[in-house]
Amino acid sequence: MASIPLPNGAKVAIATTLGSAIVVSAVTNANPAVATATAHGLSDGAIVVASAPGWSLLDNSVRRVDDGTTNNFEFEGLNSTSTDRFPAGGGVGSVRAITAWTQIPKIPTFESTGGDAKSGTTSYLDDEQDKEYFTGKNPTRLNFTVSYAPDSPQHAAMLAADESGELTVVRLVLKSGRTLYYPGTLFFNPIPVTNKDNEMVNNVSLALQGAFTSYGVAA
Repeated sequence: MASIPLPNGAKVAIATTLGSAIVVSAVTNANPAVATATAHGLSDGAIVVASAPGWSLLDNSVRRVDDGTTNNFEFEGLNSTSTDRFPAGGGVGSVRAITAWTQIPKIPTFESTGGDAKSGTTSYLDDEQDKEYFTGKNPTRLNFTVSYAPDSPQHAAMLAADESGELTVVRLVLKSGRTLYYPGTLFFNPIPVTNKDNEMVNNVSLALQGAFTSYGVAA
């Protein structure tokens, strides 16, 4: 019998240091996609944030590097064979390696909202049944609370991410070793929620700006 996936015991962290941008001069339409980046210096297993304005499914997403050579590497798990979704030549841009994380302990609540279908309806004179059609997806947001610890490294890291307004990444590592990545812009309220007999917490929200990705334990 397959085990039931539970988040219990998961560890959460926020990216706090990114390396310099590495220019990506080409990305193949392949499975997996192969990037060309001269003397990139990335090791297999490196976690990078991609910038590729021509490919919305790659842009602002977190990817794991695999099968790297001096001037090339694979975006592990990225199937870019469809030129409708990944126009030829559109993958150029850059990547930045995430080089440091700050753990965020003591999280009472952690959930995502949004991402549900957007739709419209149409009606025809000769059809008594209205029709629904999908137009896309609503924005996705990650919402969580964290135990109030104003002198802690995690408090400082989340406050800095909020003040910068720049793209950041929240990481969730399950007990199985699978790692989930949420790239977005972070809101952190430094004023704690204070209700009698309840733990004091800070509210945190992350508005996703790139595709959610996850990876199993590297082989």
